[in-house]
Amino acid sequence: MGLGNLPTLLQLSLCRVHALTCFKCARLNSERICEKEESCCKANPGEKCASLLVLEGGKVKFGVQRCANICFNGIVKNGNKTMKMNCCNDKSYCNSL
Repeated sequence: MGLGNLPTLLQLSLCRVHALTCFKCARLNSERICEKEESCCKANPGEKCASLLVLEGGKVKFGVQRCANICFNGIVKNGNKTMKMNCCNDKSYCNSL
């Protein structure tokens, strides 16, 4: 390979380093094991890694992980049910549950 391709290769390497990659799971079970559509997603510009856990009586019922353009950090409680939402973009795979 000639050195003429070096700038392109460096740019591609930097893109891979700076691309935010997130865990993706359409449904985690109560043991936090992905049961549906387990993969990874590359966040588009403006997106973050997101995770959602639904608990009942303090025990995990199910969860979701994905790339999201609209998300927020917070906890919502309703009786004995709790929803924990988390967004992050500080490092790849930061939405681990």
